[in-house]
Amino acid sequence: MTIFRKVDAAILLLVSITPAAAQLLFGDPLYVGIWYYLMVPIAAITIGVMARAKPLFLLGTSLAASVTLLVYAAINLSLARPDGLLALGHLFSLPGAAAGTLIGAFLSRRLSRPISVLALGFTGTLVGFFLNQLVVCNTLMWCGAISIAV
Repeated sequence: MTIFRKVDAAILLLVSITPAAAQLLFGDPLYVGIWYYLMVPIAAITIGVMARAKPLFLLGTSLAASVTLLVYAAINLSLARPDGLLALGHLFSLPGAAAGTLIGAFLSRRLSRPISVLALGFTGTLVGFFLNQLVVCNTLMWCGAISIAV
């Protein structure tokens, strides 16, 4: 099955606005404003476009970026005392997500199956984000379970 860029773009734009729509419905749990919820997925998509990734890679990337935002928002909503600086942990982990997206975009050129390209976009972004998250949580801030107790 051939996936066209227009179909991919339409779906990924819907996925990209999901965190902003959730912010409008449930409030701003990260206290950063709607611009942040829009810019994180758009920046991830821009990296994939500049690297000329295959169709569906961008959908996987925007899904991963949206998932990270929604997970952070859910964590802060579940706390008894929401943390106003929790968004910094997300912000400081974005360089890793960008690196994972860029590496995945170059690797996606070798894949032929659309589902593999989608999975690579999703996992590349999340792996980069999580690895950077481990560094941030063990150097700059305390993150609970993923911080090493010294």
